[in-house]
Amino acid sequence: MALKAPLIARVGKSIPAQMLGLALCGALAWPAAAATYKWVDEQGGTHFSDSVPPEQTRMKRFRLDAQGRQLEVIEGAKSPETLQREKQLKRLREETERLLEEQRNRDTALLRTYGSEAEMQLALNDQSVQIDASERILEKYRERHSDILATLEKRAADMERQGRAVPESVPKAIEDERLQIADYEAEIRTLEDKKRIVTADFTRDMMRLRSLKAEQERERHGSLGEVFADGADAGAPSTVVCATETICAQVWAAARAYVLAKAETPVVMDTARLVHTATPLSDQEIALTLAHIVGPAEDTVFLDIRCRQSSLGRELCTSLRVQYLRAGFKSGIEAGMSPAP
Repeated sequence: MALKAPLIARVGKSIPAQMLGLALCGALAWPAAAATYKWVDEQGGTHFSDSVPPEQTRMKRFRLDAQGRQLEVIEGAKSPETLQREKQLKRLREETERLLEEQRNRDTALLRTYGSEAEMQLALNDQSVQIDASERILEKYRERHSDILATLEKRAADMERQGRAVPESVPKAIEDERLQIADYEAEIRTLEDKKRIVTADFTRDMMRLRSLKAEQERERHGSLGEVFADGADAGAPSTVVCATETICAQVWAAARAYVLAKAETPVVMDTARLVHTATPLSDQEIALTLAHIVGPAEDTVFLDIRCRQSSLGRELCTSLRVQYLRAGFKSGIEAGMSPAP
């Protein structure tokens, strides 16, 4: 034993005091070199252990190596309520994506058919000219039969003044001419309605083409894609249900007004069942998608939130700002549906 004490003393002297202090600090910061898991409990306390107690498996935890470095993130066990919310959110997003895909297909067809608004204007002019030509032909037929009708009516009136019997063929001919004129007038009205519809459709499609071209140009400057705000963990998805056509129309109008008021990126789709704003180009921009999803018994109006696909964008999608936006959805609709005082 007498020989070991000097040896220990010599070893102790060979370790600089500063290094020894660092080693002690490291030992305090990492309580157990063999610990496999680290997690934070509901009270904010940090724990290290070789195993996770059953009651803590719902908490997010980290698997560590022997030096305490993070190897893996293990999400906590989800409650039945959370799983149900995730299932609902998945279904709503699938239905929304189906509506978006339908609109994208129409947009693709539009872009393939017309390269510019000028081309669309020429096509509209061509259709208008064809409709006008058909209408002029019908008007000539109507005028011709109007002349025949006037002749027949004058003949019948002259016979009556002269006290002569009007042959049965004359009143019948008069009725036939009146029916023929009515048919021509109905066809002319149909052509006029068609022209209005064609003009309205082309006007809408020209505005859509303009929007698509603007969005293509916009996305060439900084688009990284987008991520969804995960509403399942923060509570139920932002939805309002309705059961009648009248109420659903009111809900949709109020929801649309809410989205247009809160939108931070340009609106690129605005249809009877969709309002979709452009992909965020900034880490601080929030994009919105509003969908009217038709169900067998009731409809659902669903708000989804998107952020830029970047680290700061992901942080934004989990921020209080997004949570407030989601939380205000239902109250915003209720306020929009309230009768004016």
